[in-house]
Amino acid sequence: MKHLGNVEDENDTLTDSLEELERVNQQLRQQPQTTGASGQPSNIESTVANSETIDQLQEKVMNLESSLKISRNKEKELDELLEELMKELANVERENDTLKDRQQLQTTGNFAQPDYEAACDRTLNKLKVGKQSTAGKAIDVFVKELTRG
Repeated sequence: MKHLGNVEDENDTLTDSLEELERVNQQLRQQPQTTGASGQPSNIESTVANSETIDQLQEKVMNLESSLKISRNKEKELDELLEELMKELANVERENDTLKDRQQLQTTGNFAQPDYEAACDRTLNKLKVGKQSTAGKAIDVFVKELTRG
Protein backbone atom coordinates (compact mmCIF):
# COMPACT_ATOMS: atom_id res chain seq x y z
CA MET A 1 0.00 0.00 0.00
CA LYS A 2 1.82 3.01 -1.30
CA HIS A 3 -0.60 5.36 0.42
CA LEU A 4 0.06 3.80 3.83
CA GLY A 5 3.77 4.52 3.36
CA ASN A 6 2.95 8.19 2.77
CA VAL A 7 0.96 8.29 6.01
CA GLU A 8 3.88 6.76 7.91
CA ASP A 9 6.33 9.26 6.33
CA GLU A 10 4.10 12.17 7.31
CA ASN A 11 3.81 10.79 10.82
CA ASP A 12 7.63 10.58 11.06
CA THR A 13 7.96 14.16 9.80
CA LEU A 14 5.39 15.31 12.34
CA THR A 15 7.26 13.54 15.13
CA ASP A 16 10.57 15.12 14.03
CA SER A 17 9.00 18.58 13.94
CA LEU A 18 7.57 18.14 17.43
CA GLU A 19 10.98 17.05 18.74
CA GLU A 20 12.62 20.09 17.14
CA LEU A 21 9.97 22.36 18.65
CA GLU A 22 10.57 20.87 22.09
CA ARG A 23 14.35 21.27 21.68
CA VAL A 24 14.04 24.97 20.77
CA ASN A 25 11.61 25.53 23.61
CA GLN A 26 14.03 23.86 26.05
CA GLN A 27 16.88 26.07 24.81
CA LEU A 28 14.78 29.17 25.36
CA ARG A 29 14.01 28.13 28.91
CA GLN A 30 17.68 27.50 29.69
CA GLN A 31 18.94 30.88 28.37
CA PRO A 32 19.67 33.32 31.16
CA GLN A 33 17.48 36.37 31.07
CA THR A 34 19.95 39.23 31.28
CA THR A 35 18.51 42.66 31.37
CA GLY A 36 20.08 45.90 30.32
CA ALA A 37 19.62 49.34 31.82
CA SER A 38 16.11 49.58 30.41
CA GLY A 39 15.05 46.33 32.09
CA GLN A 40 14.52 44.60 28.69
CA PRO A 41 16.32 41.39 27.78
CA SER A 42 19.55 42.06 25.96
CA ASN A 43 18.93 39.16 23.58
CA ILE A 44 15.61 40.42 22.14
CA GLU A 45 16.62 39.65 18.58
CA SER A 46 17.47 36.09 19.52
CA THR A 47 14.18 35.70 21.37
CA VAL A 48 12.21 37.09 18.42
CA ALA A 49 14.03 34.78 16.01
CA ASN A 50 13.35 31.81 18.28
CA SER A 51 9.72 32.86 18.59
CA GLU A 52 9.40 33.02 14.81
CA THR A 53 11.02 29.58 14.54
CA ILE A 54 8.56 28.23 17.08
CA ASP A 55 5.65 29.77 15.18
CA GLN A 56 6.90 28.25 11.91
CA LEU A 57 7.32 24.85 13.51
CA GLN A 58 3.86 25.01 15.07
CA GLU A 59 2.37 25.91 11.69
CA LYS A 60 4.28 23.05 10.08
CA VAL A 61 3.02 20.68 12.77
CA MET A 62 -0.57 21.82 12.19
CA ASN A 63 -0.18 21.30 8.43
CA LEU A 64 1.29 17.85 8.98
CA GLU A 65 -1.51 16.92 11.37
CA SER A 66 -4.03 18.00 8.74
CA SER A 67 -2.22 15.97 6.07
CA LEU A 68 -2.08 12.97 8.37
CA LYS A 69 -5.83 13.18 9.01
CA ILE A 70 -6.53 13.40 5.27
CA SER A 71 -4.19 10.46 4.61
CA ARG A 72 -5.89 8.33 7.25
CA ASN A 73 -9.29 9.08 5.70
CA LYS A 74 -7.95 8.10 2.27
CA GLU A 75 -6.48 4.93 3.74
CA LYS A 76 -9.87 4.06 5.22
CA GLU A 77 -11.57 4.66 1.86
CA LEU A 78 -8.97 2.49 0.11
CA ASP A 79 -9.46 -0.29 2.66
CA GLU A 80 -13.24 -0.19 2.07
CA LEU A 81 -12.71 -0.26 -1.69
CA LEU A 82 -10.31 -3.19 -1.34
CA GLU A 83 -12.89 -5.08 0.72
CA GLU A 84 -15.59 -4.47 -1.91
CA LEU A 85 -13.26 -5.59 -4.71
CA MET A 86 -12.35 -8.74 -2.80
CA LYS A 87 -16.05 -9.59 -2.42
CA GLU A 88 -16.61 -8.95 -6.11
CA LEU A 89 -13.63 -11.14 -6.97
CA ALA A 90 -15.03 -13.96 -4.83
CA ASN A 91 -18.36 -13.68 -6.67
CA VAL A 92 -16.62 -13.76 -10.06
CA GLU A 93 -14.59 -16.81 -9.02
CA ARG A 94 -17.78 -18.62 -7.93
CA GLU A 95 -19.46 -17.74 -11.22
CA ASN A 96 -16.38 -18.90 -13.10
CA ASP A 97 -16.44 -22.24 -11.27
CA THR A 98 -20.11 -22.66 -12.12
CA LEU A 99 -19.45 -21.95 -15.78
CA LYS A 100 -16.54 -24.41 -15.81
CA ASP A 101 -18.81 -27.08 -14.33
CA ARG A 102 -21.44 -26.39 -16.99
CA GLN A 103 -18.86 -26.53 -19.75
CA GLN A 104 -17.52 -29.82 -18.44
CA LEU A 105 -21.03 -31.25 -18.37
CA GLN A 106 -21.60 -30.14 -21.97
CA THR A 107 -18.36 -31.65 -23.22
CA THR A 108 -18.84 -34.95 -21.38
CA GLY A 109 -22.49 -35.25 -22.38
CA ASN A 110 -23.72 -35.70 -18.83
CA PHE A 111 -26.58 -33.29 -19.28
CA ALA A 112 -29.74 -34.13 -17.46
CA GLN A 113 -32.44 -34.80 -20.01
CA PRO A 114 -35.34 -32.36 -19.90
CA ASP A 115 -38.68 -33.77 -18.88
CA TYR A 116 -40.25 -34.05 -22.34
CA GLU A 117 -43.31 -35.83 -20.98
CA ALA A 118 -44.15 -32.91 -18.69
CA ALA A 119 -43.57 -30.41 -21.50
CA CYS A 120 -45.78 -32.47 -23.78
CA ASP A 121 -48.58 -32.60 -21.19
CA ARG A 122 -48.41 -28.83 -20.58
CA THR A 123 -48.56 -28.11 -24.30
CA LEU A 124 -51.50 -30.43 -24.84
CA ASN A 125 -53.34 -28.89 -21.89
CA LYS A 126 -52.84 -25.41 -23.37
CA LEU A 127 -54.17 -26.63 -26.70
CA LYS A 128 -57.02 -28.43 -24.88
CA VAL A 129 -56.41 -31.67 -26.76
CA GLY A 130 -55.43 -35.15 -25.67
CA LYS A 131 -52.52 -37.47 -26.45
CA GLN A 132 -54.54 -39.38 -29.02
CA SER A 133 -55.23 -36.23 -31.03
CA THR A 134 -53.26 -35.31 -34.14
CA ALA A 135 -51.34 -32.65 -32.16
CA GLY A 136 -50.55 -35.15 -29.40
CA LYS A 137 -49.24 -37.68 -31.90
CA ALA A 138 -47.17 -35.00 -33.66
CA ILE A 139 -45.63 -33.94 -30.36
CA ASP A 140 -44.79 -37.57 -29.52
CA VAL A 141 -42.99 -37.97 -32.87
CA PHE A 142 -41.12 -34.70 -32.25
CA VAL A 143 -40.01 -35.82 -28.76
CA LYS A 144 -38.81 -39.15 -30.11
CA GLU A 145 -36.69 -37.30 -32.69
CA LEU A 146 -35.20 -35.11 -29.98
CA THR A 147 -34.27 -38.00 -27.74
CA ARG A 148 -32.86 -40.04 -30.58
CA GLY A 149 -30.48 -37.32 -31.32
